[in-house]
Amino acid sequence: MRLSSVFTKHRQRNPLPEAISIAIPSDRELGDRMGPESTVRDRKIVSATVVCTLKMAASKKKRVEEVMEDDEADEVDDENNDIDDEEDDDESEDEAMDQQEVQLDFEARVPEDSDFNGMRTLLQQVFLKANVNMSQLTDTIISQNYIGSVIKQPYNSEVDDDDDDDDDCDDSVLALTTVINLTERKELECVKEFKSMVLEKCRQCAAKDADRLDKLLSDPDHQVGYLISERFLNLPPTLTVPLFESLMKEMQKACDKKMKYSFSYYVMICKTYEMKTAHNVREMIYSNSEEELFQEVSEISFRYSVADQRDGVVQEWSAEKDMEPFRTVLVIPGVKLAAVVEKIKQEVAKT
Repeated sequence: MRLSSVFTKHRQRNPLPEAISIAIPSDRELGDRMGPESTVRDRKIVSATVVCTLKMAASKKKRVEEVMEDDEADEVDDENNDIDDEEDDDESEDEAMDQQEVQLDFEARVPEDSDFNGMRTLLQQVFLKANVNMSQLTDTIISQNYIGSVIKQPYNSEVDDDDDDDDDCDDSVLALTTVINLTERKELECVKEFKSMVLEKCRQCAAKDADRLDKLLSDPDHQVGYLISERFLNLPPTLTVPLFESLMKEMQKACDKKMKYSFSYYVMICKTYEMKTAHNVREMIYSNSEEELFQEVSEISFRYSVADQRDGVVQEWSAEKDMEPFRTVLVIPGVKLAAVVEKIKQEVAKT
C-alpha cells in the first residue's frame, strides 16, 4: 500500500484539525549546526514558516452563534433561521468557506533541558507501562546535544509573557527525531531495560528471530541505534523529511569526529493499530504512516498488543474504539536509512 493512501486514512481518522498541505522553505537546513563539541548554548535555533490548509468543523450557523453569543436570544434565533435557509440553498459555498490558509511557525532545534517533560510525554506514548526508565532515556537524549531535533512552537514574547504561570507553555514538544547508540550506552539502566523488553517481546511473538536479535543487540563490534521519530498525531509525515535529513547530516558530522554513529542496524518501535475490514479481514495501520516504508526494508519485524497498557497513560481518541493497539518492532539495516527517507520524500509529494 502506498504511503499516500495510508496517509489519507490517517487524516480521515484524525479527530483534530487536519493538515492537508504543508510547505517548508527549500533553503532551510536543520542540520547546519556547529558539531559534536559545541554546547546547547552555542547552537543556532532555526525557525521555519509552514503553510497549512485546515478544514474547520464548524458550520456557518455555529460560527454566527459564537460571534453573537452576547446578543439577545431572540435576535440570535432570527439570525439562525436565516442562516439555515441560506445553508440549504448554498451548501457548496459553505464548504468553500471552511477552507482556510493558516500561517504556522515551527521552531526546530536541538533538545535541551526545558524540553524534558514534552519529550518524556512523546516517549511515554510508545512505551506506555513498559519497564523502561523514561526519565533516564529522556536525559540521555538531552545529553547528546549534537544529535537530534525537536519541533516546537517558537517563543512569542507578546503571548508567552502573559502565560508565565502555565507550566505547559515551555514543555510543548510537537515532534522528536533522534537516535541513541544502544551499543555504546549499554551500561545505562534504561538501555538494559530497553533491550530486555524488546528481546522478551521477540521471544513471545517471533521466536524464530529471537536468537538473531539477541546477537545483534549484544555484538560489541557492530553499532545498533534506537531510532526515534515521534510526533503529535495531527502533524503530517512531511515534517519527518527535513528532520531525518538533519539527523543523517548530524550523524555524518559525528562520524567525522570519530564518534560512533555509523550504525549497522536501527531498531524502531512503531505505534500501530489493527482494525477489522470487510469479511473480518484485519488490517494493520501505522500511526506514523511513513513508518510502513521502514517496515518494507526491515530484516526483523514483529508486533505485540498493548491493549491492556493504555489505561491511564494515554488518552484514547474516538476512532480507536474499533481498533486494537499494537507496538511493531522493526530492525532495519543501517545502509537502508537514506533510501527510505528519499522514498518518504517522494511519497509525501503525492499527497
